[in-house]
Amino acid sequence: MASIAVQAEVKTVLVFGTGADDHTVEGFRPPDPGHFGCTVQVLIGESTDNRSDSFDIVLCTPSWFAEQMATGSWGRFRHGGPRVVPDSVVVGAGMWFMRRWAKTEFENALQAIVESASPGPDWGSVANRIGRVIPWEFDYRYDRHVDERGGGNAPSGHG
Repeated sequence: MASIAVQAEVKTVLVFGTGADDHTVEGFRPPDPGHFGCTVQVLIGESTDNRSDSFDIVLCTPSWFAEQMATGSWGRFRHGGPRVVPDSVVVGAGMWFMRRWAKTEFENALQAIVESASPGPDWGSVANRIGRVIPWEFDYRYDRHVDERGGGNAPSGHG
């Protein structure tokens, strides 16, 4: 039986932060495009289906991030990464940096990530690939699913 290749597509992009009054990427206008920070929720799903999963990004300029760290907002960025990491370390999962806000460049980056993850044998595989650079809402549940299924040996790069 041949497997059907799954192709992912961006369904919706929602932006939360200063300058995101209507929460659309089209309407996002940071007061200073060279110094901004926002949270972006990207809804991505199979191209042949209306359903989607959530992938979340903190999108900012390096100067905005440095300002957040200097003002003590360290805990705000603790949501990414494994829970076993000490509080003194923040894992940069889901952090995207831009020199300045440029809608087209951001959309092109999203499209490149989605295209590089597709096609795949099933939605879980494609979403997991996307989740390497944009944290997926089901990433740890997918890991448990693969562990329980007892998937085959992964290539080690040694040999």
